[in-house]
Amino acid sequence: MKIKYTSIYACLIYIIVFLNLGFFNLIMPFEYTGMLLAAVISIITFFIYIFQPVKYKLPGKWYQIYLMLIFCIYIYHFFNLKKTNISSMTLLSAFNNNEGIFLLLLVFPIYEILKGNDKEKFLKNLAILGYLALMIRLIVWGMYNFINIDIAPYMIRGLDWNRMVLGRSFIRVSGTFLDIYTFIYSINAFFKSIYSHHYKISAFIGILFIFLYSVLISQYRMVSLALLSVLILVILKETYNSQRRLLNVLLFIMLIILIMIIGHGIIMNFINSFSLNASTGSSTSTRLNGLPFIEEEWKNSSIWNGFGFSNDNMTYMNMTYWLSDYGFLANLFQFGIIGFLICLVPFIYGIYFSIVSFFKEKNIYVLGFTVYLLITSTTFNPMRNQYISILPFYIAFMLFYKERNKI
Repeated sequence: MKIKYTSIYACLIYIIVFLNLGFFNLIMPFEYTGMLLAAVISIITFFIYIFQPVKYKLPGKWYQIYLMLIFCIYIYHFFNLKKTNISSMTLLSAFNNNEGIFLLLLVFPIYEILKGNDKEKFLKNLAILGYLALMIRLIVWGMYNFINIDIAPYMIRGLDWNRMVLGRSFIRVSGTFLDIYTFIYSINAFFKSIYSHHYKISAFIGILFIFLYSVLISQYRMVSLALLSVLILVILKETYNSQRRLLNVLLFIMLIILIMIIGHGIIMNFINSFSLNASTGSSTSTRLNGLPFIEEEWKNSSIWNGFGFSNDNMTYMNMTYWLSDYGFLANLFQFGIIGFLICLVPFIYGIYFSIVSFFKEKNIYVLGFTVYLLITSTTFNPMRNQYISILPFYIAFMLFYKERNKI
């Protein structure tokens, strides 16, 4: 039996996703090792794609140009590491912290899968991996907080990484880079079931599970806000494009009421947490206090090219600030105005595509990814660490639906 190229790509991508979902953190610290292996497999997958005799052509040239410019920026800063290094970072350390850039090569094979016959199977398997990762993290969180058993110390960042929920302090366990994909997949499955009159309660439970996970377990405020924003916009989009508008409006109202009933106290705590005077406001105030220092380092180096690669933790006046806490803005400080604008390209295109296709196309993936990434990029840098793992899927979906709808 002849093995299809898309089957090879799918298997390799499953491995990459599995590595970066943190499953091995159950037994050992594996984030950096996982990303290194993921980068190597991404390069191998790309070379297999290059030698594939017959393949689909990516629409337009913007992604190829963007990819070339991104690699040029990284190569430039690798060669200028000694000149611009503000944290005495070694070349090996700089590579270990930025090797995730090679995952952008996956856009080509992912696009090939989306254009093929195994698309639905591929999307479903990704969602299964996403749910499996969250379920394991839920078990780890529950066992630690309720029966004080730590079965996965490398998934729990520290005893001080906690927040109050309904008057009780809980140790937090972070979500994954795949949460937004799994969330959108579940929303899409739910609406498909409505249109086909085969209502899927499992899809609705999945939507609720991922949202409540962000509120109760990972307790990332911007993630919760992003997921809620995605859900509201998708419902509005589906309502406008549907022949069953009344049904969708009723579902929307029922969903909002359900969220308010279940999580009234949680929602109030969430809103209050943005206050600098709140117990959870220290993280926000720390970011604001460190901003002038990091901005000064950027200006003293080069506003056009930035201060280059640096360690995530930066110390100033006996205070430690984390560059990753500044989200996408960190790219401005590291790569300057030129690099920052280049890094923005996929997001600008995603905004344009989402606006143009909002009232025309029933696809919700690009809209969901765009809204989520724009909101969470205030605190997470999607160009770094495990977070970059979602970018090839985001870009591949954009290219796929651009070609399908001739936008």
